[in-house]
Amino acid sequence: MIFAVVRGLLYPFFGTLLGSSFVFFLKKEPGKKFMCFLDGTAAGIMCAASFFSLISPAVEQAEKDGALPLLSCCIGFFTGITVFILTDKLLALFLSGKKDNSGNLLLWAVSIHNIPEGMAVGVVYSGLLFGSGDIKLSSAISLSLGIAMQNIPEGAIVSLPLKARGKSTLNAFSLGCVSGIAELVSAVFALFLAAFSYSILPFSLCFAAGAMFYVVLAELSEDFSDKKTSPEALFFFALGFGLMMLLDTFLG
Repeated sequence: MIFAVVRGLLYPFFGTLLGSSFVFFLKKEPGKKFMCFLDGTAAGIMCAASFFSLISPAVEQAEKDGALPLLSCCIGFFTGITVFILTDKLLALFLSGKKDNSGNLLLWAVSIHNIPEGMAVGVVYSGLLFGSGDIKLSSAISLSLGIAMQNIPEGAIVSLPLKARGKSTLNAFSLGCVSGIAELVSAVFALFLAAFSYSILPFSLCFAAGAMFYVVLAELSEDFSDKKTSPEALFFFALGFGLMMLLDTFLG
């Protein structure tokens, strides 16, 4: 079981690693249509992962424990969104007025927005190890693989612009991988934090789900409001959601 947990924690990082490796094969930043495909699919995967692997098992456990845990699910979801709204505001305030032509601001932004995804993985595996059986190994693996899939475009989004701004190919690849380290660290932190008290597991699961929904709504939704790309973005959103749903179902 320990090996399965370690492997599950590493899957998302390997996704970032794969995405960052695009810098060795692509000579320029991808176009608008390609980014629409990547962002739309990633948004669908994250929404499906939030529901099937986080919210659903949290509610199932809370229903067994009474009304208060169910209330904690709602509070956790809204707290997750609120915390990362404030995080974004603080990040914008901290970076305001700073000029960075190397793309390091993008690296900062992606690294910070990888935190909720890492938290989601850590909390699920904590529930698997220390919970009462509501979270299955198949659900934890499907969440890890789903986030790994959506990390592929994130790794590319960081490394390709860095190369376009003058970084060497190896340096751009390395910095793209760095964005995944924040996710791995947050996963390990959330694993031990949730393990500290089993009673807060429903709250923790829904907190991570809320944080992931915030990333979708705030960072990946630009294509959905663009008249030129909104049909494609919605199609790829459905594709990503369906892929994650099938992954969760077949592994279950």
